[in-house]
Amino acid sequence: MGLGQNHDHGAATAGQGGVQTATGAYRRRLSIVLGIYAAIVVAQAIGAFVTNSLALMAEALHMTVDASGILIALIATFLATRKANTKRSYGMMRAEIVAVLINCLLLFGLGGFILFEAVERWFNPSDVAGGGVIIFAVVGLIGASTSLVLLSRGAKESLNVKAAFLEVMSDGIGAAAIIISGVLNLLFGWNQGDAIAAAAIGVIILPRAFMLLKQAINLIMQGVPADIELPEVQREIENTHGVQDLHSLHVWGLTSGVSVLSAHIVPDPEVSRAGNDGRTLDALTESMREKFGIEHCTFQFESAEHLAHEGAMHRDLAGLTSAPSVSGGMHVGHSH
Repeated sequence: MGLGQNHDHGAATAGQGGVQTATGAYRRRLSIVLGIYAAIVVAQAIGAFVTNSLALMAEALHMTVDASGILIALIATFLATRKANTKRSYGMMRAEIVAVLINCLLLFGLGGFILFEAVERWFNPSDVAGGGVIIFAVVGLIGASTSLVLLSRGAKESLNVKAAFLEVMSDGIGAAAIIISGVLNLLFGWNQGDAIAAAAIGVIILPRAFMLLKQAINLIMQGVPADIELPEVQREIENTHGVQDLHSLHVWGLTSGVSVLSAHIVPDPEVSRAGNDGRTLDALTESMREKFGIEHCTFQFESAEHLAHEGAMHRDLAGLTSAPSVSGGMHVGHSH
């Protein structure tokens, strides 16, 4: 018999109105940061034109891409609230992961472009107005610092907010590098510092894009969320009163902050005869929610003999202690 449990305690729950993902909870702060960035981009673009600074232009382009990423994330949070239907049984929560992938592609393109332009400027330096560079870079640094404060908490909960936080942090570092290049220009008339600052921005962008891409791919491949240890989940289920055996355990993420679990449970025969399987189910779903933050759990209760009626691949994998599964979880089997 299949027993599924779906609770709504503030986390995202597919198929219901008012779905809220981890990113959606910080929609207002993301909107504020987007407004700050729009103002800074305009100021730095003007500053780059006035001062002839490649570093300022690189930072303006960088912040434009970052602002686009924030906008994409905001659009994704609205799509994620769409109700489930017969075509998409989980709704569109995974739209947020698509947003991260688009952002990664933008960052890769921008990082490569800035590095190319920085090399060109190094060999062919242009006169730069150091004083103006410093003024406009300070504006960017203030905006980045304010945005970091707004996003710091959400970065711990949402991959999209974390992406925005890392983008803002790199913007702050880039602004600091531009300020240093402006000081060098004023004190020593060294125009190549502008190329170095631009290159630093490009170097900052690329590793961050790789890191985000790795995390997004893990979600797309239905890997176990980074904050969950599958062996701990296994032990918790095994130690639940009323559970005799466990196999086909899967844990994966629909999107950041929304984890899903499924498992096949062989209940203790005495507990089943007493009609207490429902209590076992309640205990399992409550422990998964409280200890691992997994809101959406499906436990299939079955007799020990049922495994012989599963497909060949299912039987083979379920007979192993720990083997990779096609859904990114693990198949586990044991006997008490």
